[in-house]
Amino acid sequence: MVSSNLSNVADEALLEAVLPKPAVRELMVEYGSVQQALLQTYPQELEQIRGIGPVKARQLQYLCELAKRIYRADSKLPPVVRGAQDVFERVVDMQHLPVEQFRVLYLNTKNGVIAEETVSQGTLNAALVGPRELFRRAVRLMAATVILVHNHPSGDPSPSREDIVLTKDLVKAGGILGIAVADHLIIGKGRYVSFKEKGLLA
Repeated sequence: MVSSNLSNVADEALLEAVLPKPAVRELMVEYGSVQQALLQTYPQELEQIRGIGPVKARQLQYLCELAKRIYRADSKLPPVVRGAQDVFERVVDMQHLPVEQFRVLYLNTKNGVIAEETVSQGTLNAALVGPRELFRRAVRLMAATVILVHNHPSGDPSPSREDIVLTKDLVKAGGILGIAVADHLIIGKGRYVSFKEKGLLA
């Protein structure tokens, strides 16, 4: 069984999971470290190591590129939502949509945006969304809170009775899962209505 805790496993041992041991030893002798061997060499150089070849060299190059991208993504702090205006500026394109669209911003404990996703797109005046698909994604992302956003193609962001009922239902569903609905914005032409600012979340 492979241990789930790999933090204490040596670099060479990790590399041996994808390369023959003789190839790993030769890489260490030639370059001195895994980082030097993989991050600062060309695939053509790796191909010359017995047991690697062109296919494995290319795979290693791709793995290294993935590692770089993961590091860059992890090192960046997500954009923080300080209030409804921040949300509006982020989704301002919704004011021009010809049909209703329902988006969700998934936030961490610092109000940083983990993800923004469209969960429903409806007809001219209806974008249906249920708690199951909305909160399933929130649980998978380990989101602390969510912000709901949808547009009114008419341009008038005034909440309808259905908007209010849906929001209350989603607030209750989130409460059961421990995921708060921080706000619900309705986007109109050049303006918005925030349920939080209007006291409509309770």
